[in-house]
Amino acid sequence: MSVSGPLDSWILANAGTAQEVAFGGALLALLALEAWRPRRRAPARRRQRWPVNFALTALNVVALGFVPVSFVGAALWARAHGVGVLNAVALPPALAALATLLVRGLLSTITHLLHHQVPLLWRIHRVHHLDAELDVSSTVRFHPLEMLTGPLLGLPFVLAGGLEPWALALYELLDVVVTLFSHANLRLPRGLERALRVVVVTPELHRIHHSRWAPETDSNYGAVFPIWDVVLGTYRGEPRDDPATMALGLDDEPGAERLGLVALLLAPLRRRGAPARAGSGRAAGAAS
Repeated sequence: MSVSGPLDSWILANAGTAQEVAFGGALLALLALEAWRPRRRAPARRRQRWPVNFALTALNVVALGFVPVSFVGAALWARAHGVGVLNAVALPPALAALATLLVRGLLSTITHLLHHQVPLLWRIHRVHHLDAELDVSSTVRFHPLEMLTGPLLGLPFVLAGGLEPWALALYELLDVVVTLFSHANLRLPRGLERALRVVVVTPELHRIHHSRWAPETDSNYGAVFPIWDVVLGTYRGEPRDDPATMALGLDDEPGAERLGLVALLLAPLRRRGAPARAGSGRAAGAAS
């Protein structure tokens, strides 16, 4: 069991405020950068997309308030009761933190993969993929139910691993910034993008995940670190089509760009959009 120092305690005490500041600051900065250096110059249909995307963001902030326990809260309970692997072994604090960051990244990747491959979870998650363009407004365009399914899938592994609470809080802060960055319609210098993608998910990598071609949609599941996609064999470094013009969204929902907030909230009830398996397409009207 590692011992918390002043920095660790500060992160735990200020994690919520830091996430709010990071989200607001990164959102404003990336909105400006998108206007300056857009990767895709096709019409972004902001008048149709942004009200819906930001309304879902607001609903998800509310939904998070109904989640009974956070990963950090579960990890604090596990540490207090000596539950989990990392609480049973004496690791140096830095090593325990690194292990926590890597395990948390793996957990995020697997949870995301399950939301694509399990029919019931896909019906919820596909709301995120129905966005026919991609920019920072897409970042928290999720169905509110996904704010519940993610923690439910992950909590047992946080407890079993006895993950380091402050490192989990640090990961959540990284997740806020990196997911905003990876959804941005932003053109980076090629050398910089190639260097960054070794460590974190970049817009070029994540755009592939939002492709309409199912083998690309079912790749690049990592939210912060791309390493686990490499390990799991789900990494795809280049898209089939030109990134500046490739089709995004889903083929099984014609006119998805015109769907309003109520239609997206009811989308999981509609029997369409079965999850694809490797090499297959998503047939319109497929039962899930």
